[in-house]
Amino acid sequence: MPGRSPASATLARALAPRFVLLLLAVVVARVGRLAEHRLPDPVGDALGDVLAAALVAVLVLVVRPGMRPLTAGLTGFALCAAVELLRLTPLPGALAERWPALAPVLDPAFSATVLLWSAVGVAVGVAAGVALVRVVARRGRAGAGRHT
Repeated sequence: MPGRSPASATLARALAPRFVLLLLAVVVARVGRLAEHRLPDPVGDALGDVLAAALVAVLVLVVRPGMRPLTAGLTGFALCAAVELLRLTPLPGALAERWPALAPVLDPAFSATVLLWSAVGVAVGVAAGVALVRVVARRGRAGAGRHT
């Protein structure tokens, strides 16, 4: 682009994946909340779990956009599993008592089914995030080739 320094172009290319991943995270979070509250159970509950895990995976990619998909998926699933396994302890109940606003997130009931939905959600989140980053990178390279 005329008038744009190489450093600012490099910075823009570096920030573009994070920006689109953050937009994806906002969309996933919103759709997940809508699904959980507007769809009847068990569909709404399951879809909410899937999209919550997808959100975790997308946020992992926000932190490290260049992370290998398998590594991002395993990291996302490990985080989801850690939260679910934490529910086997008295900690979520104690935290929810102290900070009632956290109660919806810190449901103290463990569910093995949530672990299954988390695996599905993480796979969906990583696939969507990686595909989006690749599209942005491809468009950035195509745009850079036209302006040089």
